[in-house]
Amino acid sequence: MSAPLVEPSAVLTPQDEVERRLSGLRETLRRRDLDAALILQNADLYYYTGTVQQSYLYVPADGDVTLFTRKLVERARLESPLDVTPLPGLRALPGLVAERYGAAPGRMGLELDVLPVGQFRRLEALFGGASFEDLGPDIVRQRAVKSAWEVERIRGAAAISEQLCGLVPDLLEEGLTEAEFAGRVEAQARRLGHEGVIRMRGFNQEMFYGQLLTGVSGEAASYLDTPLAGTGLSPAVPQGVSLRRIGRGEPVVLDFVSVHNGYIADFTRIFSLGELPHALVDAYRAALEIQELVVGMAAPGVTCRALYEAAVDAAGAARLGDCFMGRGPGQVRFIGHGVGIELDELPVLTTSDLALEECMVFALEPKFVVPGLGAIGIENTYCVRERGLEVLTTAPEGLFEL
Repeated sequence: MSAPLVEPSAVLTPQDEVERRLSGLRETLRRRDLDAALILQNADLYYYTGTVQQSYLYVPADGDVTLFTRKLVERARLESPLDVTPLPGLRALPGLVAERYGAAPGRMGLELDVLPVGQFRRLEALFGGASFEDLGPDIVRQRAVKSAWEVERIRGAAAISEQLCGLVPDLLEEGLTEAEFAGRVEAQARRLGHEGVIRMRGFNQEMFYGQLLTGVSGEAASYLDTPLAGTGLSPAVPQGVSLRRIGRGEPVVLDFVSVHNGYIADFTRIFSLGELPHALVDAYRAALEIQELVVGMAAPGVTCRALYEAAVDAAGAARLGDCFMGRGPGQVRFIGHGVGIELDELPVLTTSDLALEECMVFALEPKFVVPGLGAIGIENTYCVRERGLEVLTTAPEGLFEL
């Protein structure tokens, strides 16, 4: 008996979800006077097709879509509700498009925000008579508003975070290195269904499970666009856990990204072996107050700028502004970010005039880096509802002093 190509318990994207998303993309194509879109990037492929098998999704402004699949056709047909056509090689694509649709496109949209230049040049040569426009920002904007089905997938990822949080007290021991402790946590996350791959759209932004930092490790900033980074194990991956041993009376920051059925939830909780210094406890209370302030303000129509500025003002009033969301050159200018198929989606809670909309989902993460002591803060994933926010990560929020 051969092994199945698709995990039997996997949740497949329903046809009505795919059709609704493609309808939204077609509206963009018609509004921008584009003949068609060609979708290649994995996150967008998954969003519009339900599969990431090596494919080129051709979406005409009017007419049926075609998923031209290079590898693996059999799996693509099992995973996606769309019409799958075998693609013998990229050179065959223009001819197959012309044969199926009667003509090659004159103006075509591509994900130029993420498409490698070499790949673009090849498509440019193959579709010699076409002009190309960047559809990336339009796709990102469409994906910012989640369907009820997507929110449930994010809620499933959040459930992993909650279960994991309950397991940490039995996994944490004095003297373990951060890497050893992380291995224990990550093993449990896998057991609970974590998929292991965290997709990010930003160029050169990458992450493994999140950040698990202890004590002064929380002060180490790096290239990553996040308030907390850590040293990592080498300059090749200068973020995340180190070989530092965990001591008593210091913060253990579990900044964890859960991924389940393709969707992400982001959360942070603080643990310690014994009591934490008063300065860290005070900073944690300030983080909770900032979270409460932003949650109380957030609703459809409220801008990201309004939320960000209110949080920065509150941190300043608490005399913690210089260590809010990092310190010095490691300080970042946002307090939250959208989550979904990728970790860095819209809305980004920064100095942007983008207004919140119902069913946007974002992680709010007020955090402080206290000199000589480490990092502390809180993070939860929220869904924007008609009258405010619904929290999706529901693990207890207090300090876990073990």
